[in-house]
Amino acid sequence: MLQTLQRRGLRFLITLLPMGLALLHALGFVPTSVLQQLDNAVYDARLRASMPGTFESRVVIVDIDRASLAALGPWPWPREQLARLVDTLFEQQGIAVLGFDIVFPRPDPQTGGDALFADALKDRPVVLGYFFSNEPSARTTGVLPAPVLSADVLRGRPVRITRWDSVESNIPELAQAAPNAGAFNALPDRDGMVRSLPLLAEHQGHLYESLALAVFRRVLGAPAVEPEFASGFMMARRFSGLESIRLQHGGQTIAIPVDDRVAALVPYRGHGGPQGGSFRYVSAVEVLAGSLPARQLQGKIVLLGTTAPELKDLRLTPVGADYPGVETHANLITGMLDGQLSVKPDYALGYELVVLVASGLLLAWVLPRMGLWSGGALGVAVLLGVTGLNSWLHLSQGLVLPLAGTVLMVVLTTALGLVSARLLVRPDEKHPGWPAPLNPATLRAVYGVNEVATEQDRQRQPDVVWQELDCLRLTPGATPIAIYTPLGSIRELPTNLRDELRLWQQALRAWRAQDWDACDVHLLNLQRQNAKKVLYRLYAERVASRRQLPLDPAWDGATPIESIQPPQPRTGSAGHTMPNSQ
Repeated sequence: MLQTLQRRGLRFLITLLPMGLALLHALGFVPTSVLQQLDNAVYDARLRASMPGTFESRVVIVDIDRASLAALGPWPWPREQLARLVDTLFEQQGIAVLGFDIVFPRPDPQTGGDALFADALKDRPVVLGYFFSNEPSARTTGVLPAPVLSADVLRGRPVRITRWDSVESNIPELAQAAPNAGAFNALPDRDGMVRSLPLLAEHQGHLYESLALAVFRRVLGAPAVEPEFASGFMMARRFSGLESIRLQHGGQTIAIPVDDRVAALVPYRGHGGPQGGSFRYVSAVEVLAGSLPARQLQGKIVLLGTTAPELKDLRLTPVGADYPGVETHANLITGMLDGQLSVKPDYALGYELVVLVASGLLLAWVLPRMGLWSGGALGVAVLLGVTGLNSWLHLSQGLVLPLAGTVLMVVLTTALGLVSARLLVRPDEKHPGWPAPLNPATLRAVYGVNEVATEQDRQRQPDVVWQELDCLRLTPGATPIAIYTPLGSIRELPTNLRDELRLWQQALRAWRAQDWDACDVHLLNLQRQNAKKVLYRLYAERVASRRQLPLDPAWDGATPIESIQPPQPRTGSAGHTMPNSQ
């Protein structure tokens, strides 16, 4: 019994190894890029599978495309021309808000152009664009808009907000005419994919909003930005607790969920570009030429951007390469309008640790007690459980949580648990007096028990109640070897098992005395008490066989080792294989 516990303890420790490695990865001590790539691949696959693929009419993209560049000349265009574009959009088309996925960091070469452009922007719902940089050679130019928050609100919290050293913004004349502006930076992952856009960024101790957030706030009437922090255990040192950005509108609170970088995942609607079918693209030259019917864009949110490859605003995304950067902002704006944004929550680490420990301990504790098929079934069940929970949280709650580390841990734990069950053999298989030709697994199958032990094992564990199974003779004339199976502790053995054991001992004495009638009676009573026990059926068959033979004066009840054969599966009437009853 003690050796059995030691063996199971060793298997328990072995099956804990994958969980330990997975925990080290999750905690960042042994980061594994492969697992991060797998998590990204899972997210990308789910994103592509769940994209609505429908047309969004509230946001329109005015495209500085190749046709516009060919007709109006290379970028940058004269500001007088851009002033006419802005006037046309507001006066003839009646748009609601205009956002620029473009920056104007230098004055117009043509005299008076900036003044005309500034007049067109003034007192209109316009959001200019700019971008931050951490390049050593980058210099700060232009004028930033007013920050939406002070970095003091994050003091003492481990928020991994993106911090930037320099900025390229708009010239003062334009910034004064249109004081609302937002940064159009993306946050590519290590594989270069743009999966998220920052909603806030820090520069010189102040927090500035993104282009998408600035446009969305302008649609709502420019409500103030308020951070929303979680309470309770989420405020532990490792968590920032920043759950969302709040906006007050019409007596209601709009909460925009953010991840630990204060970014939002882009809810891509479909494949990008004018042919993607998600947004309406209008060529800028079409607007300037007056060929677009009046009021076609009435009440629309318009983003001015480009799909021209030479202007280098095409990005790698989970839904395709060469994706227009302006459409990433359009997707995020519509996601905020609908209130449907998925998020990698700040507490994703806590979730992963809980799932890893729970599933890992379950497998490590239960697998050593199970066989090959049952253990494999348990591993599959746990795998389906953690995957199903993760998928449900993503699809119904919008939570993007790590999965790859847990899946790999479950697979490795199950494999190690099943392999160790065959490599770490039972004590009876390692006993030096055990017959080498005999497979202990065969004995367990023949006698229908879970464990077989020798006399030495019995003597080493006097506090265990043992049931003698048989005496095996290895060679003719050799002293038989008694084999046993444990029933339980002496102090805890139930009364019915004690009574069954006494009746079995009487049956064994009758067997060794060749008193077949008495042995049959005892075995019949035993089978009535425990009809499923293979041992009693085995001896009943042996008694029936011995009745056909004359009494043997040299009989001692021992069983020759060569007569031990594994049980054969029985077949039903139709020839189908049926398992032996236990």
